[in-house]
Amino acid sequence: MKNKPQKSGAILLFLLSLCISCSSLLKREDYIPAKNEWTKADPKSALKEFPSGESGSFITVLEKATIGLFAGEKNISKLQDLAEENKSRLRFSASRELRSFFYMETPEGYYASEAEIIYLHILLGFYYAKKEQYEEALVEARYAANLLNGEWSAEGQFDDPTLRILLGVLWTACGEWQDAKIDFRAALRLSPKTGWLRQYAYSDQPPKEVLLVFGGAGPEPFMDPEANLNFVRGLRKLNFRFRGNRSELSWSDLDGNQDKLLLGPSTPNWYQRHLDRDNSMHEIIDDSKYFQLVTFSTAKQASILTAKITGSILVGTLIVGVGGGIAYLGAQANSGEAVGFGALIAISGVQLAAKMIDDAVATSREEFSKDLDVSSDYRFVRFLPEYVWLSFSKKSLRFPKIQDKKRQKDISVLTSFGKIPVTIGFYPDQIEEEKKSDVSNN
Repeated sequence: MKNKPQKSGAILLFLLSLCISCSSLLKREDYIPAKNEWTKADPKSALKEFPSGESGSFITVLEKATIGLFAGEKNISKLQDLAEENKSRLRFSASRELRSFFYMETPEGYYASEAEIIYLHILLGFYYAKKEQYEEALVEARYAANLLNGEWSAEGQFDDPTLRILLGVLWTACGEWQDAKIDFRAALRLSPKTGWLRQYAYSDQPPKEVLLVFGGAGPEPFMDPEANLNFVRGLRKLNFRFRGNRSELSWSDLDGNQDKLLLGPSTPNWYQRHLDRDNSMHEIIDDSKYFQLVTFSTAKQASILTAKITGSILVGTLIVGVGGGIAYLGAQANSGEAVGFGALIAISGVQLAAKMIDDAVATSREEFSKDLDVSSDYRFVRFLPEYVWLSFSKKSLRFPKIQDKKRQKDISVLTSFGKIPVTIGFYPDQIEEEKKSDVSNN
């Protein structure tokens, strides 16, 4: 008998912690301060402004590690734990069902996409290379290559040219040029328009230095009614908006060496695959939840609209009645002017009621759309590159500088490492008007 209150208290505490956990999931508005600093190319401030919710989750660990790569972050223990957890899940899946690997749920209830998982291991490889722990970096490179080459997902093999370019740069930083060429060739095959890769993918001589720049502040989801005709499925109405300008960058060093950085393909494939995965994974669950949301919102807006329409009709009827009364009295008094004035009032009453109804319908439609907008709550990893720039040098460089000549801006967020020196930079690539627009839209 004594244990019952304790058990009840424990259950209550568990439910309370579960509710707190659910309510602490981050939304788009939580990221606004950090995203503002990120678009200013200030990664240190972006880390300071990073939201406190979901500490230690897959999403926030990967986001902070991406920012930290350019902010001089050295503690990678959480990123390491995340990578080891994913490796253990793969070993488990290999003994059961290989195709279920990328559908494994993280402890906080998030299903990481293939691009996010592969990017995680490449990013950790970069951190290891910065620390000159090249054997550990090669382990992550091999693991990422294994994931890109295998058919682990139920939708079939996931491959991507940007991930291949990043992996090729990681191989290069570790001094493994032959492996790097394999991934550059794969990137060329996946993106034939990136023809400039050919000269590197088939070069026997490794470069003396590599320059890589992450471009764009990362896309944001928005509701797109044209994305799918099935209105009930909220996620299928989502799309991603990319803000990067894909500007022309160049580099130079103190010895007068200079060249252009070449622009790689964009990364919408990462996010489309994310949506495809979420739609297939949660088709029944999300349909059910979204249908409930549609039903609730419909009922709410219908009741509000009914009240507004009823009020509009009553106002219109009252005005028509007043006008009709004036017209009647005018007719009794044989006053044509009074009759005309009364008729005018009655007509204006009908017009006013019609306008009030139109306004009510428009407002209700807008509120209905807001109710069903799931883009603010959509969970994915932010701060990832929208595209990359890449350049190889046949000469050793002395303090290379990267710049956007058109805007006369230097890319100051740079970090260098590797057996074959790799300089990695970040450039948000947005004009000031677009940054202000992003803030107001959010």
